[in-house]
Amino acid sequence: MEQAISISPSNQLNAHIASGCFTADGTEMKITMRRNAPQNIQDDSGTGSVFHDEKYEVDDDDDGVEPITLPESTHSFLFSEPICSLGFLFAAFIVLLSYASLLLALVNNVTHGTADNPLNVPYNVTFDVRISQYFAIVIALIMEEEIPTGLYLLRMIPKQSLHRKFPKIKFYRFFLAAIVRLLMGYLFLTNTFLVVVQAEEVLDIFYDVLALQFLQQLDDISFALAKIDVFGKHLKIVSLNTEIFQSRIQ
Repeated sequence: MEQAISISPSNQLNAHIASGCFTADGTEMKITMRRNAPQNIQDDSGTGSVFHDEKYEVDDDDDGVEPITLPESTHSFLFSEPICSLGFLFAAFIVLLSYASLLLALVNNVTHGTADNPLNVPYNVTFDVRISQYFAIVIALIMEEEIPTGLYLLRMIPKQSLHRKFPKIKFYRFFLAAIVRLLMGYLFLTNTFLVVVQAEEVLDIFYDVLALQFLQQLDDISFALAKIDVFGKHLKIVSLNTEIFQSRIQ
């Protein structure tokens, strides 16, 4: 039997800490939290509403339901917002900007080779550079989050669960948004491999890896900026409209 209790904003932190399970009357119960529809108020322009007086519900559930949240990324707008809406167009622009930058870096990395050395790999690099190259590969694999995030969403949110809980969201758009993540991740790793093997200085290796990581994280950075009203009130509303998915693990 499901129960729901309201948590005031002052107790939201305590509720967040209790993620996973809690004990009531000696019984362990799994909990999931979802954001209620808040009271709407008109913004200054009178064209939309902002979230106000938010409350959360805690659902007692012990049947294996696991909460799945939309990543705080503009990639989520690609399927959560209507096509041709400001949120969708903003997300598409960020995707194009990231892909274009990574592709330009890739072209630059592969055009300086020769017939004998197509990848332009330097000969006889020093020992510290060689060790740094191995370290940089490991660091890049740890920093890369688009591939595991895309695979995680596809695995944890099947078509039936998405349609049942959010019937207005088209699964093909959700699938394409995940593919966008995956391809961007592989493009990042390809660029990382090239800049690492072509480097001749230790600092050049880590600077180039960090620069590529910045290009890959433009979606996360843009989402964070939109959330604090940098790009306007409408995009702030869109960024705050992140609902919690619940999908039963198949």
